[in-house]
Amino acid sequence: MTHVPLHETLRQSAITGAVLRVLHLNWPHPLDLAPSTLDPAAVGEDGLFVQSIRALVDEGLIAIEALLIGAGDEPVARGALLTHKGAAMLDQVTRPM
Repeated sequence: MTHVPLHETLRQSAITGAVLRVLHLNWPHPLDLAPSTLDPAAVGEDGLFVQSIRALVDEGLIAIEALLIGAGDEPVARGALLTHKGAAMLDQVTRPM
């Protein structure tokens, strides 16, 4: 079992939530995402941003054209888009009861 500091876990969750929120608001249109496009507080959280993008792709919730790392000032998820699975999952958890 790895011990990840609580602050890092909470930041990871916030960045993942921000990615999903932005993509959900813009669905079905793809976007280029970077930490600075999500939240000014996410600037400098490049490693957590990359982990969030990779985890969401691995779970099949988002698709991306490319993940650019080291090509600019911050990583960019080019052409990020919620998959149908991701959109359906968010509709299930965000619909009014």
